[in-house]
Amino acid sequence: MKYMIGIMSKNREFFPTAALLDELAKRSDCSGIYLSTPYISPLIDNLTPFKSDALFAGQSLKSIDGIIPRVGRSQTEIGLIYLKHFELIGIPTTITSEALYNTRDKFRCYQTLYKIPDIKLPKTILINNSYAFERIIERFKFPVVIKIPDSSQGAGTILVPNRRVAEEIIDALALQHHSPVLIQEFLTPSISDIKRDDKKRSDIRVLVVGNQILGAMERIASKGEWRTNYAQGAICKPYNLDENMQEQIYKIVEQIGIEVAGIDLFPTSEGLYVLEVNACPGWKAFEETYPDIKVAKIIVDYLQHKIQD
Repeated sequence: MKYMIGIMSKNREFFPTAALLDELAKRSDCSGIYLSTPYISPLIDNLTPFKSDALFAGQSLKSIDGIIPRVGRSQTEIGLIYLKHFELIGIPTTITSEALYNTRDKFRCYQTLYKIPDIKLPKTILINNSYAFERIIERFKFPVVIKIPDSSQGAGTILVPNRRVAEEIIDALALQHHSPVLIQEFLTPSISDIKRDDKKRSDIRVLVVGNQILGAMERIASKGEWRTNYAQGAICKPYNLDENMQEQIYKIVEQIGIEVAGIDLFPTSEGLYVLEVNACPGWKAFEETYPDIKVAKIIVDYLQHKIQD
């Protein structure tokens, strides 16, 4: 049987989207279609025998066997609606609406992970305005990190050196954006966990598909930069996860119910902290670090097995 798989994305030129479409074009057991998000229309109609459907450029998506969604940060709200609707009409996907909802906002992700025993989370507070700033900031030591809850690739994340600057930033964000912001402790790395003498900041990115850990890489910030995102110039090296780290990864995946994820960890002298769970991770840096691992193939294989089950 040949399966029709849709790749849902805002832009077919994005690296993961293009890699998935290329993978499908090479296969004899699958064919692929690019589903541009602006042209998807969920449909509920009690007057038809179908009751509900989803349309792409006016055509029914019920002939699609499965969908791999690539939901960008700017499309989170409509992406949640699409994923909920695919669930409603029985089209398998590689991410559920619940998993996207619980991971796209960093504070909500921490709330979801909070019940896992032995999982460490950075001290983080969510604030809606600056009125209680004096009492709030006393809970932190400087420097602190201020970020927007749905920031990505290091954008919308600021390292703040002192109280005066923090207050100015909070006032500006509360005034201009009228949306919550996060204040977060700036974690200190453990030299014993990451053995380097260049003093550059780093963290660990783990890529997971289904219940399989594909691998981990250490992301090392570029000179003069504290953010470890690949988009901010970080270099990446293979990293060997120990047994305890692997167990924690599996707990995170199970708690959130996520199937494809990039999980960011930060080793400290107090233990391993979870920084973020990314529901639509990129993998360009990962494949540069592990050239023999073809992530698009693994994701397509995973969705095929899910369709067959």
